[in-house]
Amino acid sequence: MNRIARFALCLIVCATLAGCGDNTGDVTGTITFDGKPVADGSLKFLKAAGGEAVGGAVIRDGTFATKLPPGKYKIEIHAQKVVGKRTQKGFDGKDEEIELRDEMIPENYNSKSELEEEIKPGPNAIKFDLKSKK
Repeated sequence: MNRIARFALCLIVCATLAGCGDNTGDVTGTITFDGKPVADGSLKFLKAAGGEAVGGAVIRDGTFATKLPPGKYKIEIHAQKVVGKRTQKGFDGKDEEIELRDEMIPENYNSKSELEEEIKPGPNAIKFDLKSKK
């Protein structure tokens, strides 16, 4: 085996081993609001230092899952509730009823979030029990 072939083989082995030592955090969790699971919504994970968005997750039936690099994160949670209905003309010219929605999660959990979590390599389970009033 010549030098170039050995070097290429070494690179392949190193790349494979680097992939095996995955340094991400597998983040799973539950989210309730006033004691009830949040039906659907989203989470945004921002670096605690600097506020740069790093990842996100979708909330379905009060649960979420994502992968993130280890570190300390500020977390913003968003979910909407139906506040009314309105009739409007659809693309086909027929009247259709649409739901009017508004943010149901207080700003201290989203735009002015006070939520922070430290994500470590491997499994991370988080439980958010949000309240409408402090």
